Parts: sequence; C-alpha cells; structure tokens
Amino acid sequence: MKQKTLLLLSVVTAGALGLALLSQRSNPGHSATTSGGRLFPELDGQLNDIAEVRVEKFGKSATLRREGGQWILADRGGFPAKFDKIKELAVRVASLQIEEQKTARKENHAKLGVQWPSPAEEGSEEAEAGLIVLKDAGGKELAALVTGRTEWMGSKPKLYARRLAEDQVYLCAPQGSLDVVVEAKNWIEPEIVKLANERVQSVAIEHADGERVDITRSATNHTQFAVLDVPAGRSERFAGIGSGVAQALGSGLQLEDVRPVTEVDFSQEPLAKTRFAAVDGLGLTFELAKFEDKTWARIVASYTPPPEAEKPAEAAPAEGAEGEAAAPAEAPPEEPKPDIAAEAAVLNARLAPWAFELASYRTDVLLRRMADLLDEPAPPADDSLEGVLQDIGAGAEDLGPVEPEAPAADEEGTTPADDGNG
Repeated sequence: MKQKTLLLLSVVTAGALGLALLSQRSNPGHSATTSGGRLFPELDGQLNDIAEVRVEKFGKSATLRREGGQWILADRGGFPAKFDKIKELAVRVASLQIEEQKTARKENHAKLGVQWPSPAEEGSEEAEAGLIVLKDAGGKELAALVTGRTEWMGSKPKLYARRLAEDQVYLCAPQGSLDVVVEAKNWIEPEIVKLANERVQSVAIEHADGERVDITRSATNHTQFAVLDVPAGRSERFAGIGSGVAQALGSGLQLEDVRPVTEVDFSQEPLAKTRFAAVDGLGLTFELAKFEDKTWARIVASYTPPPEAEKPAEAAPAEGAEGEAAAPAEAPPEEPKPDIAAEAAVLNARLAPWAFELASYRTDVLLRRMADLLDEPAPPADDSLEGVLQDIGAGAEDLGPVEPEAPAADEEGTTPADDGNG
C-alpha cells in the first residue's frame, strides 16, 4: 500500500514539475518579471543575430545597420560605423538585470522618465526617455527598450526601464552606462585625417573675400613656422604663432557630423580654402563653407613630387698601399621610400564622398586671418593743430600750475612801482 502511495506521489510531482517547465518555456519573459531575472532573457543567445540598431531621443535618431559584413550609419549615407560601440550597447541591453518590479500604471511613466514618446525637450530638466530597438536581418524585433531616469543607490546607478510594448516598469541594474546617444560622432571614428607636424612645410589660406594668409616653416628655427608678407610696422603677435595653424592636423582632425558631399552646397556661403603642403609632396586642401548654420569641409588629397635635393660630390677613391685604388665600401641598403602618391589616392577614396562638420575650435584655426596672427597696430599720430594743442595742454597739466614772474629790478636795484594797471 505504501509503495503504491509513493509511486502515485512521484507521478504527481513529476507531472507538476513538467507543467512548470512547460509553462516557463511557453513564456520566455516569465523569468524577467521577478527580481534577479533579465529584462530580455533570450537576447544573450541572439547577440550575433543583431543586424540593426536604432536609438532615439529628443526627436532625433540614429540607425545603424550591418551590410556586407560591415556596420554603417544608415542615416548618414552609409558612413562606416564603429562595431565596438554597437557591440557595447547590445551587450549592456542583454545584461540588464531586474532588481525590483515597479509601477504598471501608465500615468506614472513620465515621473520615472519612461513615457514614450517623451514629452521632454532637449535641455529640459524633466526626465528624458530614450528608445533602443534591436532587430535581426529579417526585420524581426529582438528587443525594444525604453530607458528612463537613473538613480544612484549606494555606489551604483539604477535605471528605470520597461519593454516598449508593456506598461510594467522595472528598476534595473545596468552593467555600465546605458545612455541613449544619437549624435553621429558617437557611432563613427571621429578622427578623419592626421598629418604629423614634422611633415608640414607650409599652409596657405585663401579666404572667399580675397584675403590670403601664408605660413611656412621658419628658415632660422626649423621647429617653428613664420607668417609671410607681414605689413610694414606690424609683427607676429608672438614668435611661432603660425605653428598653431601649421600643426592643426598633428593630433588628428576630429569631426562632429558627416553627410554625403552631395547633400552640402559649398557654393551657397563659401568661407575659405586651406591647403597644407607636406615636405614629401602630399597636399591636403580643405574647402570650408557655411551650410544650414554649420561649418562643413570637404577634403581633397594630392601629390606633387618635391624637388630633388642636390647630391654631394663623390670623393676620389683612396689609394691602396701600392698606389692601387682601394675597393669602395659597400653602401648600406636604402630603406624603401613611402609611396606618397598611393597615400593620396587612398585618402581621396576615403574622404572625397563626404562632407564633414568639424569642431568649431578646429575650423577657427583653419580660417585664421592676418589680423588674428599679428599684433595690434599702433594708433596713428595726430598731426592736426587740435592734436598738437591737446598734447601741449597735457604737458602743461603734468608740470602743475605756473606762478607769475616777479618784475625785474632796474639798474639801481629797485623794482618799478605798481602803476595800478598791473
């Protein structure tokens, strides 16, 4: 009897366990509704399937897509995107851990910053919601997350978040920052071109109004650059001020945004053409223009063979002990010279299709005028009568009040009496 009872209990227990497992399998999000679960429990195994990432905030968005094994910024004409930034975002969404189940009332979403679309505007002190959507190559949605307010609890940040299709809000523990950043520079390589300081020979800035500024490597101090054609009576603001322009590309040129070059009208408000000439023949020309209240640049690389340096005259071969010419010493093998023409071609292939919005502190340097590089002119001398009198008056004031002279004594040593007309 006892054996039959135990057997029956075992069957019932196994059946209950099977139903529980079946219930969990049929509801993949079940474990995410409890503390300690993941908000997107299945995403860990789908990371390699992600083929599109869209982020949105304050009415702005960025869409990144995998095409032909490469990630691109789709809403910037397909400019190459940084895979490491995309991977970082996807992994952090997948690892989002639930710590506490919060409200499911829609009217409380704005308070926690998870109302979507968000009513807050950029710069607002209100909570700002962000949206992250991950899809596979077929367009299937793998995760759609609304991120809200971040609160610090102890030494770690906690994030209010919810799945886009649900009203339930959770307090989550992110593995690192989960900020929604839509600016293009966050998703692309910000350094577009670099020219080492030692390669630069000269810079020429041709402004749209005809002003020209020329800067070249100093003949007396090879580490500095000098401004050419300085007007008479003027001098450089300080020694080597031209170096700040000539070495503007030494640390790499950083961009703010990028667009296909066909989308920017460089003839609408041209600013200048700034050309860097390198000692090895490489040339980089920046054409700068204003378009839609931003400063844009398109870059053209070129190659001009530099003049060959004169070779020193060969010395006569030394004679041996018996008057015979000694065998010439073997010259060390020459290092292969870099192919500058090929470098220019590679730069053009990478840069020519695009217009770049540069950081303002960079465009300010590329648009320097002569007045920016020279000292202030001395005020002109005032040669008018009024000016001379003013100078005399100023001098008299410096001397103080003038006492009247006493009358001179006559030959007998007496002074003339005051006749009353004095």
